[in-house]
Amino acid sequence: AAVLAQALAGDRESFREGAGFDIAAQATGALLVDLSASAVQTESTTGRFGVERRGGAESTANQPLDALIARLNADPRVLYAQKNYMKQAFQTQDLINDILDDSINQKPGAQNPGDGRTGPNDPFLEFQWHLWAYGDAVSVGDEVAPGAVGFPAVWASYVPQRQVVLAVIDTGQVFAHDDVDGARLLPGYDFVSDTFVSNDGDGRDADPTDPGDAVAADECFPGSSESNSSWHGSHVSGIAGLAATDNQFGIASAVPSGVSIMPIRVLGRCGGSTTDIVDALLWAGGIDVPGVPSNPTPAMVINASLGGGFAGCEPAERDAIAQLKAKGVVLVAAAGNETDDAKFYSPSGCADAFVVAASGMTGKMSYFSNFGETVDIMAPGGDFRQDDDGDGFGDGILSIVDGGFDYYQGTSMASPLVAAAVALGLSQHPDWTVEDATGRLTATARPRSAEECAEACGAGLMDVTGLLDG
Repeated sequence: AAVLAQALAGDRESFREGAGFDIAAQATGALLVDLSASAVQTESTTGRFGVERRGGAESTANQPLDALIARLNADPRVLYAQKNYMKQAFQTQDLINDILDDSINQKPGAQNPGDGRTGPNDPFLEFQWHLWAYGDAVSVGDEVAPGAVGFPAVWASYVPQRQVVLAVIDTGQVFAHDDVDGARLLPGYDFVSDTFVSNDGDGRDADPTDPGDAVAADECFPGSSESNSSWHGSHVSGIAGLAATDNQFGIASAVPSGVSIMPIRVLGRCGGSTTDIVDALLWAGGIDVPGVPSNPTPAMVINASLGGGFAGCEPAERDAIAQLKAKGVVLVAAAGNETDDAKFYSPSGCADAFVVAASGMTGKMSYFSNFGETVDIMAPGGDFRQDDDGDGFGDGILSIVDGGFDYYQGTSMASPLVAAAVALGLSQHPDWTVEDATGRLTATARPRSAEECAEACGAGLMDVTGLLDG
């Protein structure tokens, strides 16, 4: 039974006082403690370690967190104790403000895009290179690229046999958008418990609307930068399946039908806490969370385009992902954007997650992408340092934001493409398990050369053209 142990200093204050540290590695001044069944039935653990119960949580008696964690983990009745970290969306933050000015309407031909293609008639599909057919060289006119993953071929043969739920655990959703397919939306939940982080005036509730996550300089911690609202969750869900497809407007989604999107909010201003993320993961997969109504539409696929840097997979996330796996649910997780080994981050360092690295238009690993043995597959995540189609703009991933569309880059953008492909396979093959779908993707991935992927990037670049065969 996991309990949250709050430091007496207060979780917001101790989190914000972490001057000089990357916010992704900061703790909120709280512990997550999972007790064995025998320990839950006694009161000796709290008394022995100076942890007192306060309003349903546990409060540490002003002990240094690292020392308390060590003492708790040495007790055989404690399954694990860890800090309640703040996590971030895996979109490259140093480029956000520039990207927001690089709007779709600046792209050549954006006002009068061609309509001669077969398939979906969404006018901005010609800019969604990540969805194009695979080709040996980039050809904008033919909509092929070496780094594309072949969704048009799948759309031609795709016949959904069941509705699959894909949960997007992120910043929430912008609902008032002309290209959001409301028919595919399922009621989600807002798991952000801290009112500063939530930015919507309350804590957890049934409204996963994204109110924005803009912050002023020094607002997250001393030295932190000013940033505009990212609308990250809407961008991610639009990539996967929430953008209305074949509607003569805007963009197309990776999966045009057969998949419902359930937005679940865990991130806000300055990120989101481990405890909120873990509760959201469990709830998304149909596992009850105290104080939250049961989920009437559990997901088979969960996308988490977020994470943080630690000494590998966090125990709380490891256990949550294992519970999901036992229920037949897969977590598709972004590898991270630190040009580092994904095993040092969580949830990308967790063995039971299906971890996604990012690539650019030519199929080469993106300069920012994490890599390593925990990565299962690679998918398009963009690369603003490249202009492989020669249009004068960096090669980002186009999707929905508040008020329009925009290009982002990150493993955050690669992960929902893989999650969508898994959901697509499960929709057409009702007899498949999530392991069948992920196994099919890794078996049909395009291997990468040492030049394309100098470090380990799993099975290679996702190629969905063989997904539905067999």
